[in-house]
Amino acid sequence: MDTMFDEEEAPNYSGEGSKEEGASSTPADTRAIWSEQLDCGWHGVKVADWAGLYLPAKLDADIRFLELLVDKVPIFARVAQRRRREAVGDLMRDQYLLPWTRKKYPQFFTEERAGQPIVLKDVEHGFPVAQVKSLVLMALEAGDVEQARKRLVYCWLIPTVNCTTITHGALARRCEDFDRPLDRYSVRHGKLQKIAEQHFHGAAMTLRRFDGTVVDPDQYSRSEMLNDLRSIEQLRPIIDDLDGLTFPDPAAEMAYTKRMTDRSRKPADA
Repeated sequence: MDTMFDEEEAPNYSGEGSKEEGASSTPADTRAIWSEQLDCGWHGVKVADWAGLYLPAKLDADIRFLELLVDKVPIFARVAQRRRREAVGDLMRDQYLLPWTRKKYPQFFTEERAGQPIVLKDVEHGFPVAQVKSLVLMALEAGDVEQARKRLVYCWLIPTVNCTTITHGALARRCEDFDRPLDRYSVRHGKLQKIAEQHFHGAAMTLRRFDGTVVDPDQYSRSEMLNDLRSIEQLRPIIDDLDGLTFPDPAAEMAYTKRMTDRSRKPADA
């Protein structure tokens, strides 16, 4: 078997309700299922090669192409400005090789509502993709290609969350603390408090990790998440390569994102 999945394309994050397959598995069983899929790879490509070779190489190629295009044909400047962001976003979404992005496999994080029966239709990113675009491009514009690659791979690794469509729609659009990768799932956010009252009889959302542990997004740190991922053998070399990862101040990222998504701004104003 050469492919990781039966389908050729990326997962559909808004399909039918999640399957119960693996719901009662032990953590060891879950890791074994994930490891089996990671060993299969995707069309023969293993996860270490995808994260270590494909993602940084594709990022470099896309950015270089757009720079060359603008250099040769300056009228493409505004188009290139937007396409640079989309190039990063597309790579961030290329998560075929991470089995928990598929609802047919055990999930890394799952929404719960005080034991209420809920329909978990969506598999959503832990970290907002729009911010990933800015974090990677900020490093590239500062001339730090290595840091741009580390940020992309780190954010690509952040596990998805199996949640309800209602919760998905109420998630914060920004992560306010880059050391808390699941910050947007914090119950301190107003919209999540509102839907708890309106749709879940006042039950606040909790996130349950695959090993049964309830995770508090306000306390779950970057280092803790990386340690959780390190428990999966195939991911260890990828995580080791993230040594030296840094992030800018969230306020600086917010200002950059606002400036770069202002459609009235000229590219020369960057």
